[in-house]
Amino acid sequence: MKKLILLSFFITCFVANVFPQDIPFFEVADNEALGLTPVLLDRWGCSSADIDRNGWPDIYNNKWRGRLESQIYMNDGGYFTDIYGNSPELSAAEMEGNATRTPVLVDFDNDGDRDLMFGTDYNLFMFRNDDNVFVNVTEDLGIESGSPGFVSIYGYEMSAWIDWDLDGDLDALVAQTNNPDYILYRNDGDQFVDIAGEVGLEGMNELGDRGDRGFDTGRIQWIDWDGDGDPDLSAGWKLFRNDDGYLNEVSESVGFTPFKEIRFCDWFDYDLDGDFDFFLQGYSNHDELWRNEGGTFVDATQDVGLDLFTDDGQATLNIGDLDNDGDEDLFFSINDWEDIEALLINYEEDGVRSLIEVASYAGFGIVGDRKGAAILDYDMDGLLDIFCPSLQYGSIVYHNLGPEAQNNWIGLDLWGTESNKDGVGSLVECYAGGNKYVRYKVTPSTWKVQDNPYIHFGIGQATSIDSVVIHWSRGIKQVLINPEINQYHKVEESAGTSVQVKNNSTPQTLNLAQNYPNPFNPETKITYELPENSNVLLEVYNLAGQKVATLVNAQQHAGRQEVIWNGKDFSGIDMPSGVYLYRLHVNDHILTKKMMLVR
Repeated sequence: MKKLILLSFFITCFVANVFPQDIPFFEVADNEALGLTPVLLDRWGCSSADIDRNGWPDIYNNKWRGRLESQIYMNDGGYFTDIYGNSPELSAAEMEGNATRTPVLVDFDNDGDRDLMFGTDYNLFMFRNDDNVFVNVTEDLGIESGSPGFVSIYGYEMSAWIDWDLDGDLDALVAQTNNPDYILYRNDGDQFVDIAGEVGLEGMNELGDRGDRGFDTGRIQWIDWDGDGDPDLSAGWKLFRNDDGYLNEVSESVGFTPFKEIRFCDWFDYDLDGDFDFFLQGYSNHDELWRNEGGTFVDATQDVGLDLFTDDGQATLNIGDLDNDGDEDLFFSINDWEDIEALLINYEEDGVRSLIEVASYAGFGIVGDRKGAAILDYDMDGLLDIFCPSLQYGSIVYHNLGPEAQNNWIGLDLWGTESNKDGVGSLVECYAGGNKYVRYKVTPSTWKVQDNPYIHFGIGQATSIDSVVIHWSRGIKQVLINPEINQYHKVEESAGTSVQVKNNSTPQTLNLAQNYPNPFNPETKITYELPENSNVLLEVYNLAGQKVATLVNAQQHAGRQEVIWNGKDFSGIDMPSGVYLYRLHVNDHILTKKMMLVR
């Protein structure tokens, strides 16, 4: 049963000081209208990813125990269709293994769609996505499974993906129940090779004393917690620092000693100081927040009032900016028959931050079976919604209507070119309204859950974004100057110049906008609109008529396009101050405008 010490006083004071219009409101969506047919079977956990990369987030609705099947809900404009039946090899694998554990949708082969890895009580599987049919390639890749004991379950708890060797594809760290050794599968293209022993992970998985219920250090996630640009490892209550490709366990030396009975855990910058802090949900009604202070950790549980919140039914941990005010909030599905969900709003007043439980004010009221929710913006309106699997209800979709005072936002769909296609391991910084917001792209989010596939920032009442800086996993730094707000942007990895395709309606005519900012230094954004798919040539000339740069020379889709010029010529040399012409050549049409570079 959820308990809040000083409940009445605490909530009443909060609502009196934080106006109701600042709390997001959720309504339960009509499943039938969304195409989500009721499946009244045992469920725990789900994964949200844009499986076919069509710009809409899809859902893997994870079955739990028994000879059951999951669902794969493909999203087409906010309407879902289950395509699980197209993949008989996937169904056969799930039927073998009782519990399906932490399915992860990830583009391991960099072909532009998401593939699937999941574990069962006894086996680990990898499926390649062939036009939305999942084909079992476990054996082909050299992935081995085994059950070393007849009594204890050696289940595959979860995998966490990163480009460990920086070769442009994703590698998989796997944790297994009752196995003291992690498995780090290096992706060599046609084979997965275990290199865990080479990087310091042999014997490092602490087994605990809860037997087949799982273990604490199996809750694995990659995160650059020390801010040095390479991925470190978070493993339950253990913390590993990446020292030139070797993972050293440094928990005690950096003050990181959280509770050792962990159910869910995740990382986010709760205090907006630019580094990542650690949140855990523990067994025995125990939650903790550890503040990162420049690479050392301090217990901030009491500082944010988290010690006032306890419950015994937490069945998920989801982190996202649910009210779009700029800081990230926490959602818990609560799996019991008495309590509603929990929504902890991240609230700052007079320099003091608190995590305040407001679920009853935000429209939540369902009790009963709810296990393993995922955050996703299913209707792509910039407000993060929540999908919650349920035996009792089939599934529950909490549609986010936002706070009464609507806030602004931006979304980014990362497409790696030199780095892995999913953009996993990228650090993204957003500068708006005098604040800096950070995200680190991970897959998955936590045990049993894979959250929002897009990078999402709320920016509160700020009306523009100064810049978004993307640090791709292989070292390329990309800057988007003044990107438009309240839109999702497709961002392809590039150095200096970046092109974004936005989800706008198709324009009727060819348009070339004035660059912004103008005058500019060091970068400016050029926007144009294509009425149809076209061959596009965009070039920069000086006033003497000499071509100094080609920004685009490619076939592009209809719609709004953007490119950033960094003020350099073909050779990467800075151009001098002056007036330049940018010329758009599309089919038989040529449009030209002037811009001014001021050094």
